[in-house]
Amino acid sequence: MSGDRGVKDRGVKAEETRQRLLACAERLFAEQGLDAVSNRQISEGAGQANNYAVGYHFGSRTELLRTLLRMHVERLDVIRQRNIDDIGTSTELRDWLRCLIAPQLEYIGTGPGVSYFGQFWLAMATSPATAPVLYTEAARSESLAVTLAGMYAALPPLAEETVRVRNLMTQNILITTFADFERRRNELGASDSTSWQGFSDAMVDGLVGLWSAPVTTG
Repeated sequence: MSGDRGVKDRGVKAEETRQRLLACAERLFAEQGLDAVSNRQISEGAGQANNYAVGYHFGSRTELLRTLLRMHVERLDVIRQRNIDDIGTSTELRDWLRCLIAPQLEYIGTGPGVSYFGQFWLAMATSPATAPVLYTEAARSESLAVTLAGMYAALPPLAEETVRVRNLMTQNILITTFADFERRRNELGASDSTSWQGFSDAMVDGLVGLWSAPVTTG
């Protein structure tokens, strides 16, 4: 019995260490950028005497990043699915854009304290080495796939190149704006839990305008 308890205690301790490493890594990546942060800094910041703690617990730097991304994607999926359930079979572009935008802002805007999720994703997206990892992990989300399918079905007829360009614009707008919202909320003490709603509505309005804008012909 004591042996089983010892194994369980070691497992709990290992998971606590993993969580500390993840939290420290995300904060450092958000504050300093991916390239400026070493595995040793992450280990030290998480209170680990072993400078190889990241490798021991995650195997590689890339797996650490994937673990962070999957943790957030799973939590966002719960919020996004609730949004999808709320709109049902809507064919309104605004409804599907809200499903695309609101989950991230609710996730950031209702957190119990400062967060680094949005700034971490921005750091991932702006690094050529890690951007593919970010978008590969995001693409695993079933609720995101449903949202995008609903959004595309609600669009007016558009040329393939127009869709490609507006997709790129939307992607860049979302990632940078989520990070800006988070940074500002942190600066104000991260105590507000309601302003994300108005911010989300304003973003939806803007993206409706982008996707509904007339197309130059001739």
